[in-house]
Amino acid sequence: MPKVLIPLADGFEEIEALAVVDVLRRAEFEVVLAGLHDGQTVSARNVSLVPDSYIDNIKSDGFDMIILTGGQPGTKNLAADKRIKRLLKEFNDKGKLIGAICAATTVLADAGVINNKQVTCYPTYSNKLGSAHYKDKTVVTDGNIITSQGPGTAIAFALAIVARLAGAHTAETIEKAMLVQSPAHNKNLWGPNLFNSTIQALLWALEMNDSYTQGHAKRVTEFAMSVGEKLKFSEEEMRDLYLGAMLHDIGKVATEHGILKKTETLNLREETIIREHPLKGTLFIVGIENLGKIVPTILHHHERWDGEGYPARLKGEQIPLHARIVCLADAYAAMCFPRSYRPALDKETAIKEIQKEKGLQFDPYLADIMIECINESPFYMKDFSYYFST
Repeated sequence: MPKVLIPLADGFEEIEALAVVDVLRRAEFEVVLAGLHDGQTVSARNVSLVPDSYIDNIKSDGFDMIILTGGQPGTKNLAADKRIKRLLKEFNDKGKLIGAICAATTVLADAGVINNKQVTCYPTYSNKLGSAHYKDKTVVTDGNIITSQGPGTAIAFALAIVARLAGAHTAETIEKAMLVQSPAHNKNLWGPNLFNSTIQALLWALEMNDSYTQGHAKRVTEFAMSVGEKLKFSEEEMRDLYLGAMLHDIGKVATEHGILKKTETLNLREETIIREHPLKGTLFIVGIENLGKIVPTILHHHERWDGEGYPARLKGEQIPLHARIVCLADAYAAMCFPRSYRPALDKETAIKEIQKEKGLQFDPYLADIMIECINESPFYMKDFSYYFST
């Protein structure tokens, strides 16, 4: 049975504390409310509550998670208490879960446990998060940190905690019993899943023309996303990188079928036609709402770091970042899969080719990151509809 600690300071937000306790106890978690002083703790709206314990009696060893609730002056009182900062650091050092809702996320920032993490909080506190990255979402999870925005998101916050500690099935069971209507129950016909499926269908139409390229876009995307993850891209950047990688070769739909499958060396006319596919792909995308950001990726994914690529002969950092990433992922995916004109290379040989082309074809910094990703594992892609939701 998971055991959760919720410290309470005078001035705490009632809904954030009690709604979370309610949901967690429905999940049969052991929840301990610990006051910062003996006796009653009084909320922001003068609701008196007798905590289960006193903070001086608490040791981090016996708990799986600590959760801070917001409210004022409750948040300020938590932030000013050295015992809270000590507990937060102990939980963090041990890799245990840490949660905060509303203004309480700022207490995590003060304690130094959310550096470079993606978090959320009540919007007016978003400029008080130190080096953490604010996300305007109901609940944000990054590693061992789970944060939420405010009183109205308390149930969603609590259910996310239940899902993390007891599994999605338990969270769903409680959600249904409480008659919570989550967004998942109200997906409309024009939602992100349909958008994703449409993209998959477009790619299938392209790849049906050439058995050697079937699955290529997915492989390119897996490695591109892996690089994006290493670079700590935001969700919006990951979504745009996904779209650009998936659709990077869409211009080949308008390329002569015989040229795509030709096993001999291409003549000048054929090579010119092949080199038109980034421009053709751009023409497919230009003017489509919400896809404007991926035009540079499609147009410039065949540029080279040394300026010898096409279509614009851009050089170095003139090449858009996403295009440089897709260029690397495209090259590696092509090398490691058989084509009509050559067999596949093994991983070690392909890595040597990337190393050889550092500073020539490829951005040298990104090439090193790509090699790290190859030696670990590709970003596991199941369904990237998630990236269409923001």
